[in-house]
Amino acid sequence: MLEINNFNKSYGKIIALRDFSCKLGEGVYGLLGPNGSGKSTLMNILTDNIGRDSGTILLDGQLIEKSDKQFRTLIGYMPQYCEMIPEFSCIDFLNYMAVLKGVDNKTISPQIDYLLKKFELNDVKYRKISSFSGGMKQRLMLIQAFLGEPKIVLLDEPTAGLDPKQRVFVKNFISEQSLGKTIVIATHIISDIEHIAHGVICLKKGETVFCGAPSGMAEIAQGMVWSYCGNSDELNALKEIFRIIAISGDGEKTHFRILAPSKPPESAIEQKPTIEDAYMLLYGDAQ
Repeated sequence: MLEINNFNKSYGKIIALRDFSCKLGEGVYGLLGPNGSGKSTLMNILTDNIGRDSGTILLDGQLIEKSDKQFRTLIGYMPQYCEMIPEFSCIDFLNYMAVLKGVDNKTISPQIDYLLKKFELNDVKYRKISSFSGGMKQRLMLIQAFLGEPKIVLLDEPTAGLDPKQRVFVKNFISEQSLGKTIVIATHIISDIEHIAHGVICLKKGETVFCGAPSGMAEIAQGMVWSYCGNSDELNALKEIFRIIAISGDGEKTHFRILAPSKPPESAIEQKPTIEDAYMLLYGDAQ
């Protein structure tokens, strides 16, 4: 059990995290919020890349002091942006990361081979990273995060730059790997965590606005999601009064998904809310 208590972090007058607390057990957790909500700051504190102003970390009930090297060996981390050494080959990079993590040489080679094949990079393992596409680099960063069988895995926007097929594979892989691990995925893309997360944490301007199960998050929007079939000419009028969260057409009619505290047009039909609906309710027009 990873327990975070009352994290605070400010950059001058800008508050990045305010009294952030949560308890994370085994499984996948989605860390949601728009850019600037504090997701990356939280991950950088946990990995000791930046210091916290205050707050504590406990792992299985044991207090983790700042700059605890042993704690860091238990963490696998994929940052949102990472400059890799372009002259390194794929295999050189992974061996280099294994050394930095202190992974035993006898166990790392089979693990690297397995992950390269799993992520379809085995055929290019001797190619220089400078020749890799964005998606290939993204998969390589994912591999290094899981090297050494870390107990805690922190992934910051792990599916950025991946095509739909790769995104599905990555989500399935993360779900498979969550047995015996705590995996936190920071993202603002709901589909990244919708069907694999055991818990969801929503940050807004450094503060927690929701922490709980995905089903509980969806319930925030209960009684506030509606479908309405009209015509495209009604769009501007509806937008003046209600939040339109989806629009689709079948050639004759336009279908609107509307977020509203009370029934919009009389013919609107109440819908079962999703966590994406709840996200829109929590964040409004936040970008």
